[in-house]
Order: sequence, then structure tokens, then C-alpha cells
Amino acid sequence: MSSRQPATFDWGNFQSSISPFESREGYWSKNDDVPSVWKIMMNLLDDDDDSEDGDEDSAHQEETDQHPPAAKKRRTSQPVMWVNDDGTSHVLLPKQTYWYNAYVRNPQVDNPHFLKKFRLRFRLPHAQFLELSEMLEASEDFRQWHAGNRAANGKESFPIPLLLLTSLRYLGRGWTFDDLAENTAMGDEVIRTFFHCFIKFGSTCLYDMYVRTPVNAREAAPHLREYKLAGFPGGVGSTDATHIMVERCFWRLRQAHLGFKMSHTARTYNITVNHRRRILSTTRGHPARWNDKTLALFDDLMQKINAGEVMDDVIFELYDYGLDGEVIEVKYRGVWLLVDNGYLAWATTVPPIKNTGSRKEIRFSEWLESMRKDVECTFGILKGRWRILKSGIRIGGIEGADRIFLTCCALHNWLLETDGLDDKWEEGVRSDWEQNAGEHDINVSNEDDATAQVPFAIGRLQNPSQQRGFDMSGMGRGMDKDNDAVEEDVDGEQQPTHGPGATAVEPFLVRDLSLEYFRSKLITHFDIAFTRNEIVWPQQKAGNRQTTP
Repeated sequence: MSSRQPATFDWGNFQSSISPFESREGYWSKNDDVPSVWKIMMNLLDDDDDSEDGDEDSAHQEETDQHPPAAKKRRTSQPVMWVNDDGTSHVLLPKQTYWYNAYVRNPQVDNPHFLKKFRLRFRLPHAQFLELSEMLEASEDFRQWHAGNRAANGKESFPIPLLLLTSLRYLGRGWTFDDLAENTAMGDEVIRTFFHCFIKFGSTCLYDMYVRTPVNAREAAPHLREYKLAGFPGGVGSTDATHIMVERCFWRLRQAHLGFKMSHTARTYNITVNHRRRILSTTRGHPARWNDKTLALFDDLMQKINAGEVMDDVIFELYDYGLDGEVIEVKYRGVWLLVDNGYLAWATTVPPIKNTGSRKEIRFSEWLESMRKDVECTFGILKGRWRILKSGIRIGGIEGADRIFLTCCALHNWLLETDGLDDKWEEGVRSDWEQNAGEHDINVSNEDDATAQVPFAIGRLQNPSQQRGFDMSGMGRGMDKDNDAVEEDVDGEQQPTHGPGATAVEPFLVRDLSLEYFRSKLITHFDIAFTRNEIVWPQQKAGNRQTTP
């Protein structure tokens, strides 16, 4: 029997707690007995307490003696086994796998077919793979895998080159950790731990080494050249945002990461690239629901350019008409970015014109759209080379997703330098290129002759659209929109007027001008340069590309 006494019901306290109103409505009075239903419930409670407490205690003790609590299971991976000719099973060691012997221990570096296949499978040339392995072996972040060190269980640590191959395959082809464990005979937990260390190293050390944002005129000069040839002096890069799917997003962040471009949770990154597809800057990941205007407020490069903190010493000249109608050159200071119409109306972020009937404005806008395809091409190269960015990031947490994207950006720039694609583009197709009796025919018959082909942008430049409009309302542009260049700021402040001798005036700050005014000056410059046949579509020098196998 249990020593615990059954609970007793204090009828007096219960009766006194009833309000007078309840007593007048026929509730129990002081002389009433306890209702029968209460007596039945109290008797059942007493019987249960008296009869079952002791039995439960003894039964629980007997069950504990017969079946002691099981120890907490630890997550362990089963070793990969192989069977020899006599039927004996053996544990397959990582140094006995094909990956280690073919790619680490005995690579066929003199075989071009092997080098080509290695880059196809792991996205890095073999020479750069060895260089990256040496970086990791010299880093203290990978101390536990250094040669000669042992793991916590006393076994020899796995070789860093083999672990690096698993990280490159995970990024390049979107494999799972279990797939990699099957091919390398290493535990998936070991591979996962190394991968997180690798993307931390890639998003910090590698990113700082290969993603270098220009801060002054000397560093910006290599990126300004191609845009100057194309008729956009002062342009330093193209900017746009891309979405990367994230499969394992926290539930409390799910709504913010559901954007209008994807039905799945995603992170969005704002990237700035030059004409050679080199990444100059990228933001950390942000919720996919944010638009371009919000992203611009968190983009350090765009904010610093607009505030004059970086590249404010760049001087460039634009053609303009003087008071007597002659062509003069006017100096400006600062840089600007090529964007679409989703960004803020800053003079440092110039988009094409949506609605216009002016032929020179249409030509300028279509040419700007062609030039800013650089950033769109970069998105395709990134997602094609690193398939995890296209298929979706499966690791948990948004911090890991940001590290993966920054690591891929660093490796992308490294490969541009390795392949010689980051060198200056010295050649191009001029705007006065003609073929077939002056027709700018893109579909040439001799496709092998590189000089006989004209880019689509050149054909579009010579034959611009007759009308440009993206108005979906059906009401048209209205009469308040003038096609001519605007000489007055939107706030009513008069902008500087350029006349003879304006080149001697102190250069005008781009960031202090309005978007409408500065874009009108860019259009005037582009129209004059086009009539002089000075517009060039920048192209890579023939034979300059040296793809490393």
C-alpha cells in the first residue's frame, strides 16, 4: 500500500465560494449533502490510489531490473567492405580507393586526356588543385587533417587532397555527402566537417584573394577600358541580383525567403561584374522577397560609390554641344554602374529608358541593355560550373549558404585568371562594320571566320526599334513626357550648363547630379560618338584564351 493519503474534499470551503446569486438560483445550500456524483468520483479516486500505487511501483521496479535503460545510440558510419578472390572480406581504406590512387597518389599529369577529365569532374585544373591543397595544409583551420596528426580515436587523419576532392565534387556536381563517402571510403560526417571548414576558408581567405573591389582610379582603370570603348566612359561594371535556392531554411524565415521568382525558399545576392565577367563585389545573402531597391541599400559597393568613398578620383570626359553648337569635351568625376530599372534613381546607377520615341534614346537604351548582359552571363557561368547553385543548397542554415556562394565567386575569378580571360580585351567590332552591301547581317555564311561575324548588339545598334515602351496600362506615355534631354533637375534646381571652355571647369561630380540629367548627357555623348563611328563592341583578342586543362 502506498503511504500517500487520498485527497479529501473540503465541502465547507467549496460552499462558501459560491456566490449568493448562485445560491438563489437553486445551487446547493449549506444543509445540502455532497452530490452523489462527487461521492462516486471520490470513491473511485480512493480505490485507484489504494490499489494501484503499490502495484505500479513494484511493477516498475521489476521492469527496470529485467530491462535496464539502453545506452544512447551514437551515429556511426559503416565501413566500406571488399571481398578478395578467396572470399575473405576486408575493410576498404581511403588510400585504397580509386580517387586517391588516380587523382592524389599517381596522377597522370603528362596525359592531356587525364587533365581534361580532371577539370571536368572537379572544376579546377590539376595544377590549381595542388596549389589549393598546399594552402589548406598551411592553414591552421585545417590543423586536425595535417600530415602526421591523428584523430580523436587514435587513427591517422585522412589526407587533405582527398578531402578537398570531395568538397570540389560537392560544389561542382551537387553530390551528397553519402555519395562522396561511398567513393572515398571516408565517413560522411568527416566529409561534412571538412566541407564546412573549406567553405569558411573559401568565403574569407580565398574571397579576399580573388575578389578585389577597386577603391581608387588606379585600381579601377582595368575595368573602365571596355566600357569606354563601348561609348560609356565612367562605367565600371554591371549590377544585378540572382536567386539561389535554399532547401533547408528555418521555418521562422520561410515567408521572407519565398520570393516571386521561385516557388521554393531562396537567398538573393547582388553582384557587380566588369565586361570580362570578373566579379568585383557581391553582397551577403538576403531574403528572396527583397527587391532591387532594398538590396541596393545593403550593397557596400553601390553605397560607397554613391557616397564618394571609393573611385571618387576617376576622371572621364563626355562629348557635349557648346553654346555655339560645336562639340566639346566636358570632364566628370566619379564612376557609375549599368543596371536595370529596378534600382534606385541615382546618377551612379544608370538604367535604360523604358518609354521613349527618340531614336537616339532608343539606340542608347538598347546598347546599354546589351552591355549589361555581362552580369547575366556571369550568373549562367556560376550556376553552370558550380551545380549546387542551380540545383539548390541542402545544408542547414543561411550562413552556410552564404559561405558556399562566396566560395564559388572566389573560385570563379581564380579560373578567369587561370584561363587568361581576365586580360584586357584589346580588340572589338566597330559600329561602322559592314557586310553584304552595307547590311549588318548577323547570320553570316562563313561561321569559321571570326572577323566575318558581327555581334547581335552591333546589328541592333544600326537598326534600333522604332518605338520603345513597356507601359502595360494601355493609356500611353502621356503628354508630360518630353523626348528631349532634360536640363533641369527633378527638384527644380538648375544643373550646370556646359559652354565653350567648359573643359577647364572643375570636373562635375556624378553623384551630385540627378539621374535624368546625367543620363541625358550620356545619351548626347553616345549619339555623337556613334555618328563619328567611335563605338566599339569589346571582344577578347583572338587566340588570347588559354584554357588550362
